[in-house]
Amino acid sequence: MKKILFFGILACSLAFYACKKSDTDDTGGDEQPEKIDTIHLNDRSALATKVQVAFGIPATGSIPEATAGNGTPVLVENKNIVNAISGRYIVITPSFSYFESTIKGYYVSIVGSGAYFKVDYSANRGFARQAPQALQPLLREGDYVDSSIIVKLPKYIIGDTLSLTYAAYDSLGNISNPVKAYVRIHSQNGIADYQDFVGSWKVNRKTDANGVWQNYYIPDTARSNFTCSGGKVQYCLNNQQSCFEGIGAITGVTKYDLMFTDTNEYAELFSATATRVILETSTCDKLAYGTQVLSKLEKGGWSFNAESKIMTIVVDNNGLEYNNFYSYQVKILEMTPQQVTLMRVDNTSYTVELVRK
Repeated sequence: MKKILFFGILACSLAFYACKKSDTDDTGGDEQPEKIDTIHLNDRSALATKVQVAFGIPATGSIPEATAGNGTPVLVENKNIVNAISGRYIVITPSFSYFESTIKGYYVSIVGSGAYFKVDYSANRGFARQAPQALQPLLREGDYVDSSIIVKLPKYIIGDTLSLTYAAYDSLGNISNPVKAYVRIHSQNGIADYQDFVGSWKVNRKTDANGVWQNYYIPDTARSNFTCSGGKVQYCLNNQQSCFEGIGAITGVTKYDLMFTDTNEYAELFSATATRVILETSTCDKLAYGTQVLSKLEKGGWSFNAESKIMTIVVDNNGLEYNNFYSYQVKILEMTPQQVTLMRVDNTSYTVELVRK
């Protein structure tokens, strides 16, 4: 695509008058018209009417003032940029330096919108809730201190940054100090320009610390020393025991696939196995083993900047609470229709190769 664009520009420069737009031509050239539901980030009021805030009730005006006095929860502002893909989710994880009563929800406002949302986690307004994997020891029944603020963005957005203000409220009606969250929005691409990314890719191999390619799927084998005592197998703890060597564990990745759709959806499927010795069922003549399988599917969105060759991946798991939320960027080093080499922007110590499935 880039070659076609390059040669098109070259041809135009060599035949200027043939490519020159007529002075009387006011059709707007090759610019694509805006989508009818496009939102400009500088129009914060319009944006506030188009976003959805999980468990949020919209209201006009500013979020309520903080409560003075003892017992008021205190939020800590996180100045790190939150990445999001247009059409998908902003995910903010609040942090407290102090709270006494149970946290019930938040007031959330897009800065400059003149409106806010009251987030009430006890209600379900079109967003799914998933039970936490494990109850935190300090949490109380009905306490949502560990809940995220989740904002669903409209699909077509012009502009790339915005700020949110939010404050927590507790079961006694205390309202915390307001803090800001800073968001960078990555637009959904014109997929025709980046069609080569669309499809399923296998993480094939990566380089080691010396830049040498390593097979990603060769299992790691760990050997240990064992001893037989009273007819039972035990780990050999010192050199005075009569020990024998055996395989203690075998671990390895069995699948690592990345999927990119033409609607900027992203999915990552990872699975691995861990086979470890089981002392209780092992005999002095034969070690016994058990195998555990780990599988993980994560979902999100992707955006690509052709000028910098940087792809932004935001894992938001479709806004489902208690899942992982994170983002990272990779630099595309080389790409063919069947193979991609890339490097993480925040860790350039290794290179990864993807092959099309």
